This record gives sequence, C-alpha cells and structure tokens, in this order.
Amino acid sequence: MSDGFVENAQANMGAVERLLKGLPGIRGYMDKELRRDADKRVRMALASELDQQKQALLGVQNKLLKGGGLTWLDDVDAVVQKLQTLVDRVKTASYGYTGLFDAVKIGEEQLAALHQFDLSLAGRVGEVENAVQGLSTAVAGKADLQTPVDQLMTKVTELDTLFSQRNQSLLDPALLTNPPPVTSIEANSAAMAELSINTPPEPKL
Repeated sequence: MSDGFVENAQANMGAVERLLKGLPGIRGYMDKELRRDADKRVRMALASELDQQKQALLGVQNKLLKGGGLTWLDDVDAVVQKLQTLVDRVKTASYGYTGLFDAVKIGEEQLAALHQFDLSLAGRVGEVENAVQGLSTAVAGKADLQTPVDQLMTKVTELDTLFSQRNQSLLDPALLTNPPPVTSIEANSAAMAELSINTPPEPKL
C-alpha cells in the first residue's frame, strides 16, 4: 500500500491502537537493564493519550460555555482535573520503583503478566476516549448530560485504579501472578495496530 494510505489509516486509529503502537512487547521487559526504558515507553504513551483526551474534554467545556450549559461546567471540570492528576502520576510513577527493576531474576510468567497490565491499560484508555466522544455528542445534541458525565468519571476512575495496581505490582512483582484479563477488544486492537505498522508494500505491476 502507498505511504499516504498507511498514514491516513494511522491518523484514524483510535486511542487503543495508537497506544499499543508505543508499548513494548514482552521482550522489552526481559533484559533487566532495559526494563526502565520499557516502563518509560508505557508511561509516556499512556500520558500522551490521556492528555489528548483531556484536550478533547476542554473542547467540550468550551462548547458548554458557549452553548449555555453552565450547569455542567463544574462536573466536567472535575473530570478534567482527575485526568490531569492521572497524567501527572503516570509521568512520575517510576520514582521509587524497586521490585521489578532491582530484582536479579524475574520469571517470564511475571513479565508476561506485566505486559498484560499494559494491554489492559490500553483498553481502559480506549474506553475513556469513547466516553469523551459520547459526552461531546450529548453536548452537541443538547441532551441530558448526567449519564455521559457519570460514565466518563467512572472510566477515568477505573483507569486510575488499574494504573495503581500496575504500580504496586512493579514494587512487588509477586503481585503479578494475578494480572487483569485482556479483553477480546484489546487483543483485536493489538492485531490492528500491528497490521497498520507492518503493512506490506504494493506489488509491482
């Protein structure tokens, strides 16, 4: 396929696919010396996607301000602040990690579990993106915003909780024996992201 087609496909990928492009595979955690780099890649990709959703949410706030939806400004701002707090946590989370990075030997099963955490985080980010889009649609249609606002806050809270669990697992790798399940959506998105990156060139005529 042409470079333009691939670029267009990548531009239209959702948050899950974009995030998965930046995640290291299990091999990224195998080498003890590279684990901090692998973790940083996860956190920076996650922070970048969350920041995009925060910017989209600020756009929703602006629509509310211009469209007379002042009643909901505080509720939406509460989500914006929670997103910003999470972004800040994600960027600085590596400080204090000891378990995974200082351990001489970590089993492949535990490393695979950590990768599973990463995939689940990608799925949660996709859910946040969908919730932001749902809220934006409700604002544009002048619909009641209680449900979409509540759903968005719930998704951000769930993502925050999952990231906390991942952090705790890095401090104590023994906790990696019980990673979150990877849904079929996350697995399919990983395959789609891989396909967009490794699209074969068009055959010559």
